[in-house]
Amino acid sequence: MSLALRWSTDLVTYFNPAYWGLPADLPYDAWEKEVDDDPQRFFRRMLDGAAAAGLSGIELAPAPGGWVNALRAYGSAAAFKHELDARGLVLSSSYVLPVQLKAALDADPADRSRAEHALDDEITGHAEFLREVGCPNLVTSTIPRAQFSEVEGVDAPSADFDAPTDPELMGAVADQLNRIGEVAAEVGVGVAIHTDAYSLASRTRDIDALMAQTDPDRVKLCIDAGHIALDGGDPLAVIRAHSRRAPVLHWKDCASHLPPHTLSGPPMVRHDVMIKYFRVMGPDGVVDWHEWVRILRDNQWSGWGVAEIDMSVDPQREIAEGIDYFRRELAGH
Repeated sequence: MSLALRWSTDLVTYFNPAYWGLPADLPYDAWEKEVDDDPQRFFRRMLDGAAAAGLSGIELAPAPGGWVNALRAYGSAAAFKHELDARGLVLSSSYVLPVQLKAALDADPADRSRAEHALDDEITGHAEFLREVGCPNLVTSTIPRAQFSEVEGVDAPSADFDAPTDPELMGAVADQLNRIGEVAAEVGVGVAIHTDAYSLASRTRDIDALMAQTDPDRVKLCIDAGHIALDGGDPLAVIRAHSRRAPVLHWKDCASHLPPHTLSGPPMVRHDVMIKYFRVMGPDGVVDWHEWVRILRDNQWSGWGVAEIDMSVDPQREIAEGIDYFRRELAGH
């Protein structure tokens, strides 16, 4: 039995500055400004690349490749959909960083209503854009399970990351996710939680708890094999338990577990270290892809497979490598 699978890529795959003829060590904020200054130029090439790779769709990424710049590039959701249609693409999903979610969770009781209102406004605007484009999946993530060291070269306490999650915190996160799931559902869009490494949706026990406390009709999962494995988790256990609740899967690998407490410095410094560990789906990582596919078949999963690799130096080649590996080694097994 073959999987009912369509391939997409997250536009973060195209975020390497060198791919655009920019300095390879360009700071991320400078890269964002380059795109912000002329978003249509960047979107045009990314969409052309996805079409040339033979993909069925794309996933919008965090800024600067997200829905806000897609809207700025083309002026309306309908015009953006026209650009997708012209290339034979659809929008599989659209990711937003959980900045407003964290603000709502961190807000003092007196300020929580205002913070939740800002979160609701963001979700509503995003979901309305997706509805018009014809995309059912708004993807976001949760918060880190512990505090990273902001001082580069100084480790955080490992015990902080290894400690069980505070049930009260998990309950608060689940409540917020149920709430934004309802907000998005009113617009006709579903929310899926990406399994970011080191977040409250990365380790198997945390994911189990989060799924148990959220509405299965409103809160789904976007399971990323590479992120779960990077945090030392078991992506196979996650898809075995939860793939029926996952309309989007990120088919990415990693070289090895990277202990979270060893990551230090500002967020993008930590991100630059993390992405060196990610690998294209294939034989060079730690994920057992044959077992991954067997479980998905047993669970009769269908949905979007996102073949992506953060800030690839050669996105067209690496997208093709992952999908070719699937077709050659996995599709018929």
